[in-house]
Amino acid sequence: LERKGCLTVSVTDGSQALQKLELDKPGQGGFDAVVLDLRMPGMTGLEVLSAIRKRRTQVELPVIMATAQTDPDDQVSALEAGANDYVTKPIDVNVLFARIRAQVRAKAVAIPQPPTRRSSAMSLASVSLGPGTVIHGRYRLEEMLGSGGFGAVFRARHEKLDSDVAIKILHPHLVGTVAVRKRFEQEAISACRVKHQHAVQVLDAATSELGIPYIVMELLSGPTLSEELASVTRFSLGRATEILAPVCEVLEEAHRVGIVHRDVKPANVMLSQSPRGEVVKVLDFGIATFVNREQQLGLTGEGTVGTPLFMSPEALLGRATSPASDVFSAGVTAYVMLAGEAPHGPPAESPFEQAIRQVHHTPVPLASVRPDLPSEVSRVILATLSRDPEHRPPMAELRETLVHWAASFEEPVWPLPNRAESTVPASGDEPTMRAHGVGQRGHTRNESGVKASAHGDDVSGETDGQPGDEDDSPEAGKVSSGS
Repeated sequence: LERKGCLTVSVTDGSQALQKLELDKPGQGGFDAVVLDLRMPGMTGLEVLSAIRKRRTQVELPVIMATAQTDPDDQVSALEAGANDYVTKPIDVNVLFARIRAQVRAKAVAIPQPPTRRSSAMSLASVSLGPGTVIHGRYRLEEMLGSGGFGAVFRARHEKLDSDVAIKILHPHLVGTVAVRKRFEQEAISACRVKHQHAVQVLDAATSELGIPYIVMELLSGPTLSEELASVTRFSLGRATEILAPVCEVLEEAHRVGIVHRDVKPANVMLSQSPRGEVVKVLDFGIATFVNREQQLGLTGEGTVGTPLFMSPEALLGRATSPASDVFSAGVTAYVMLAGEAPHGPPAESPFEQAIRQVHHTPVPLASVRPDLPSEVSRVILATLSRDPEHRPPMAELRETLVHWAASFEEPVWPLPNRAESTVPASGDEPTMRAHGVGQRGHTRNESGVKASAHGDDVSGETDGQPGDEDDSPEAGKVSSGS
C-alpha cells in the first residue's frame, strides 16, 4: 500500500489500533480508513470494530476486513457489526487498494450539499456527525448506541424538553439512493401507524438541515429476547407467554392497520425495564410492508432481507408476504423459546442452506422435544410452521392458546432433563447458546446497557442495537433493528 502512495500506520494488536485512532478526540484521528483482520492478539477484529463503531460511523471511518476467514457467517457478522467491506486471503493488493479508494471516495462525497447556500464550515461539520452535534436546534447527540449498514442510532438529549431519546440517522452516503431512503422513511410511518403500548414509540421524524432523514424514538433500557435466550435457552410456558402474548398483540394491531412486520425475531423483541417493571416492546419496522400497497409505494422488497431462521418460506422465496408470514416467524420464536432449539434442526452453516431447510423440510414436532407441554400448545405452534400460509392459524389463536394454557397449566418441577445439549442462535447471526433449565417462570438476565430501536439495519442491529440496520445491528447498549 505504501508503494501505491498510501501513508500507513501498522500495529500489532487491537489495543494499539484503538490508541492510534484516538477515537475519543475530536475529528477522526487523521486516518481515512482502517484495514482490520479478524483474528488478532488480545482483541478480536470484531471487538476492535465494535469499539470503533461506538465513536465513528461507517461514513466517518471506513473499516475493510482483510482476513483468511471465508465462512459466510464470519462475513455476515463483520458486515452486521459495521464493516464497510470484506476481503479474503490470498489478497490481491490491487483489489484491496481499489476497495480502500472506493470507500475513501464515498466518504469524501457522502454528505450532500444543503438544499440552500450555506457556509463550507457547516459542510465540514456534518462530516464528523456524532456526539455533540445538534440537529434542528433540538436534539443533541450524546453517544452512538450502534451502527449498521443503513444508519446509526444515537442516544440524544432533547434540549428544550430536557429528556433522553434515541435517534436513528440514515447514513449520509445513502441519502441519494431512492429505494433506501423510502425504506427508511417507511419505518417511521409503519411504527406510527401501529399504536400499541408494546410497540416502540416513534416521537418525531424529519429531515435535518443537511438533508439527512432521521427518526426520533423512545429510549429503551433492557435486554433483547435474543440476549435472554443466550442465558435462558428453554423457557417455562408461563414465562414464554409473558413475552409472546404482548408480541402477538402488537402484530395483530399491525395486521389490523394493514402492516406486515416481516422481521419478527428475538433480536427485535426488547424486555424493556421501566419503573413499572418489565415491558415487552416490539422493535424495528424497518422492512415492514403495507399489505396490498407495496407496488404503489414503489417498494417491491428487492434487496431487503430478514434473518433466515425466522423467515417464512414465502419470504425466503421472494414471494408476496402477508400476516401469515408474521405468524410463521412468531411460531419459530415460540418454538425456540420453549424447546431450546430450532424447529428445523441445528442452525445451518450458511443462510442459503438454512433457507432450503425452511422451504423444504418438515419441522420437528414440539411435542417430541417438550412432551411436558399441553398438547394443544404443541399443536398450535406446529401449525404456525406450516409451509402453506393458508394452513397457519391466525395470530390471535396462537396468543389465546398460550394465555389459556399458561393460566391453567401446572408447570413441572424444573430443571427438566434436556434431550441433548443443542445450540441455536437467537437470530441468524447471533452467538449460540446451550440449553439448560430454569426455575418455574424464572429467568436470568444479562447486564445490559441502554438500547433503542433501530432496524433493520440491521444496526443488530440489526441490530441488530435498539439494532440494526437490517438489520441491522451491530450491533454499547445494543441497537435492535434492525436498520
